[in-house]
Amino acid sequence: MASYARPRIPQACGLLAALLAATGCATERTLAITSSPPGAEVRLDDRPIGRTPLRHAFLYYGDRRLTLQLEGCQPHTEVIRLDPPWYARFPADILTEVLVPVGWKDEHRVHAELRPDLGHIRTIDLQGVLERADTFRRAGPEGPRPPADRP
Repeated sequence: MASYARPRIPQACGLLAALLAATGCATERTLAITSSPPGAEVRLDDRPIGRTPLRHAFLYYGDRRLTLQLEGCQPHTEVIRLDPPWYARFPADILTEVLVPVGWKDEHRVHAELRPDLGHIRTIDLQGVLERADTFRRAGPEGPRPPADRP
């Protein structure tokens, strides 16, 4: 009686899937952030990540909110776009990041010029703001009325 070997396709597929999962993504994504003057606290999507100059690893592309704050300077906030390179776009990413992980390096650079803080609200300006606020607070549903000395 002839004996036929059963193909081991399910086991081979399982082993191949495990090997692919173990290789994972080999792309190193970094965001290099600098500021002038240096030493600013950096927040990415409202989470603190360090001080400038800074290299921060990230996983996902897209729009991110970047905020830099430094004593004596005005806060700097901007939305930055992290666009994927050609090898990280579908369907090329299946080949370059999963099947044959090459080990690409993708660095995005952002530089911010921080402007000096011009000072706090002066007491004179603050008094005018408080008076206008009181006018609005006392106003009825029709809105604030002009002062009595104006028609």
